[in-house]
Amino acid sequence: MAIYTILGEQTVLCEKKINDLLTKHQIESFDVVSYDMKEATIQEALFDLQTVAFLSNKKAVIVRNPSFLTGKEGKGDPAHDLNAFINFLEHPVTENILIVYAPYEKLDERKKVVKILRKQSEVFTFETYSEQSLKQWAEKKLKAEGIECHPKAIELLIKLTHAKIDVLYHEIEKIYLYFMDQPSKILSVEVVELLVARQLEDNVFLLTDALVQRKIKEAYLIYEDLMTQNEEPFKLLILIANQFRLMSQVIGLSKQGYREADIAKTLNVHPYRVKLIHGQSHRFEQETIAKYLYQLADIDYKIKSGVLQKELALEMFILNL
Repeated sequence: MAIYTILGEQTVLCEKKINDLLTKHQIESFDVVSYDMKEATIQEALFDLQTVAFLSNKKAVIVRNPSFLTGKEGKGDPAHDLNAFINFLEHPVTENILIVYAPYEKLDERKKVVKILRKQSEVFTFETYSEQSLKQWAEKKLKAEGIECHPKAIELLIKLTHAKIDVLYHEIEKIYLYFMDQPSKILSVEVVELLVARQLEDNVFLLTDALVQRKIKEAYLIYEDLMTQNEEPFKLLILIANQFRLMSQVIGLSKQGYREADIAKTLNVHPYRVKLIHGQSHRFEQETIAKYLYQLADIDYKIKSGVLQKELALEMFILNL
């Protein structure tokens, strides 16, 4: 029996590896069964794993989100019989394929089930890339297609994709298509701006940055742009409040001597978000951010109590500054 463990937070690469494994074992889509461990138990997956495939010689069972392999089990998770899982790993009695997909940075290596899973399975780990590693990876992928890259274009590409390889992977695919029929294949800043759309959190960051600096006209233009994109006003209100809260936390931890990597780990956020805030933290005052958070909390209360219309609340907040 073949048992595989896919570990890492790089969704695109992890899913690609799963598909590669299914292709390797010649397993068709109708013989693939997935179990989310937030909703189903490991016992259900094991029972299915030990039954015969419907139309083929073997099938694949994918176990997703096995938080019981980490130190952060969810409170509402089903009751998993880990002894049954350990017994199965030590004595597999089927020709079917088991793929354990753990979308986490790491597993709890102290746990017996983790030790046995590592011993009994082939493990593929997809670690989070550093910003520099991502630049090198992107350049290599593009050059393999004959595309020359300006250094500033690569920097902007990494910035607009928030140094997330999942997003970067998709944007590079778009760049491939763009240059397919182009006589000159040079990735410039202008081409990146043309092809790669700013993500919602980018615009929220720009909006909160403008608000903190009291650039009201600039903030209002960003707000209007978001409205033309049919963004939900109440959702924006929450995102802006979360961004202000993150700003305050980053500044506070920075003053205590925390490094960017430590701040990201402490707050459980992507390191690139911390880098953006930390790089401009000299422009932010915690007192101003605290005042804005208080105003946003008051607006939230007034919307929920019917005093304010959500469509007008955020616009009023910006203009009243």
